[in-house]
Amino acid sequence: MAELALRVVLVALAAYHLAIGVISVASFRVTARLTSAFYGLSVRDDPQLAYAVRMLGFYALAIGSLLALAAREPSSHREVIAVVAGLQMLRALSRIVSGRELATAFRLPPRRNLINAALLVAEAAILVLCFPPA
Repeated sequence: MAELALRVVLVALAAYHLAIGVISVASFRVTARLTSAFYGLSVRDDPQLAYAVRMLGFYALAIGSLLALAAREPSSHREVIAVVAGLQMLRALSRIVSGRELATAFRLPPRRNLINAALLVAEAAILVLCFPPA
């Protein structure tokens, strides 16, 4: 059961990162709409931000690819799973610590921010609790 839960989370994270990576590289406008829908963030149309988002999209594609490999054979990609669990926890912590900044810069309601942080913690928890044996 643990391996199934791990694979489901890995596949979901891989699909998400690959999709958001492609979208971020291809279209800032679509990325802005999805960012609003998924994260509750309101972003302005800004060429500098568009460039930064496109570069982050390439990172998302790389992480998504690594997650896809880990989903196929978790025991052979323990390092990837560990790094992604840490990344999700750091992202959650960053959301909590930067709550005011997110609210001011992106008009993100505090409740929505906490929900998003909780989801990141839940993902990391599943990755840690279902971590494949050596």
